[in-house]
Amino acid sequence: MPDLASTTKRQPTSFLTRLTDNFKWQSYLPKPTDLPGLRKSLSEDLACVPVMCDSGEVRNVYEKIDGDKSLSREDKELIWNCLAIVRDMYWRLEQADQLNTGYQWNMSWKHTGAELDQVYDAANILKLNALEKRDALLASIFSDAIKSRGNFIIHNVHGAEAAALAMSYFLDPSKDQNKKSMERVARACKEHQIAPPKFMATIVSIMLHNKLKLGKFDPVIPAEATSKAQAKTRATVQSIYNKISAPFDETHLNDDLSLIMFTPAERELLSKLGINEWYVPHPSNPKSKIASAVIAGDHSINYNHPEGFAKIALLRGPDTESIFEDPTIHHSLDSAVASFNDSFSVIRPEVRGMSVKGLRRTTKAVQRVTMVMTELFNSMASGPRKSFGTVCGYEEIESAIARAHKRHPELYSIENCAVSSEGSIYVEEALERVGKIMADWYRKYSEIPFSPKDNFNDRPGCGPLPFWNSPLIYPERDLEGKLVFESLNELQSQQFLFADRIREITVELLRAEQWIFSIETD
Repeated sequence: MPDLASTTKRQPTSFLTRLTDNFKWQSYLPKPTDLPGLRKSLSEDLACVPVMCDSGEVRNVYEKIDGDKSLSREDKELIWNCLAIVRDMYWRLEQADQLNTGYQWNMSWKHTGAELDQVYDAANILKLNALEKRDALLASIFSDAIKSRGNFIIHNVHGAEAAALAMSYFLDPSKDQNKKSMERVARACKEHQIAPPKFMATIVSIMLHNKLKLGKFDPVIPAEATSKAQAKTRATVQSIYNKISAPFDETHLNDDLSLIMFTPAERELLSKLGINEWYVPHPSNPKSKIASAVIAGDHSINYNHPEGFAKIALLRGPDTESIFEDPTIHHSLDSAVASFNDSFSVIRPEVRGMSVKGLRRTTKAVQRVTMVMTELFNSMASGPRKSFGTVCGYEEIESAIARAHKRHPELYSIENCAVSSEGSIYVEEALERVGKIMADWYRKYSEIPFSPKDNFNDRPGCGPLPFWNSPLIYPERDLEGKLVFESLNELQSQQFLFADRIREITVELLRAEQWIFSIETD
């Protein structure tokens, strides 16, 4: 293990100052003082991330990557050291931010560990050499590390800066080989932002329309402009959208195919969002292989994996940005499927088979989760109203699963899926957490906030449940975009709160599905 104290004495300051933007993220990622302790906590966490090995054996992500024979022990130590301090950062940020509870730890950190496995598999499929594989894994660790609700559109640049900073704690940045590694990792962090291209282009365009008060953005049917100046600005935004949504179109790339070439007018608008460049890992560029592995792994974990669908659910719905205010949890999950096709367009052909196989597995996982939740909420809506003192949350979810098994046996066939003995323990713990979510709600609010039945609905039981089988009403927003909860009546307020419970239950059940591996063959 390197001597951290001696590392601080090296003075390649101009290189590091440039690559880290003057050590911008040092307060987020300080030099570790208890690296053995951080490593111990890391290995314990990664033991809870199930992965499938080439042998068909289910192991954890630490064992899988640490057992790689092509990576040197020094490479592995660098990977685990960097991941350990990133994990510690997520934990500290989570404790400090009581307004966005769960964003850093429950979403970002959980996602990072699972993504590492997918990037590792993609790197092997793309035949990256040992050094490229190591750097792809490092870029995966940092690509989303400095992401918050406030820097979504430029978090890739911030991640690149953080990567160089953290790597400098463990590598001598005065050596040319280490400099090149830091630059490769930083480059790959920046380039991963291209996917999904149409989604990213839409987000940039919506942000520009909101900032410049240009009205609603629609790339297909733009609204009529109120002036020539507005029409000109909208046309500039549309041009930005066209370029970002087709990042491999060489007609608007620079000579080495590494950057989108924006016009001065486009750059002026993008600068209002803090965007200086849009980095592109074009397949014809030999330097793009590392980013291609990161993009493929990020694609797989986001859109082909139960953990990815859980992350998408956490990013959307109640208490998120206005652009992610979905009517129901089903819309949130459907958005992942839509983004699959978008992201699929920029991943290399070699890794598309891995992607499709993962999507099949996740589709069945989502079907099982949906069926269980349907049974759970149907039982609450039928018969007499349940109230606190008559409900055991764990028994409710256990009963719902039993009914789902009975009504949809094809989703639970042993020929189609398998759970390891260790996985059974984690699945059970997830169900206990779901039961606690339900029990805590009943304890505080006594009943589920169904909407009143309309005159045309003569079905027995309660009315619809917003964010599950009917659209959720969101609070209005003030001029600063903050939620105005006073705009909701009492029932709507409770429904908004329960929508968050619907999302929590969905996330727990999806994460339980991580432990259920498909054993179907192609």
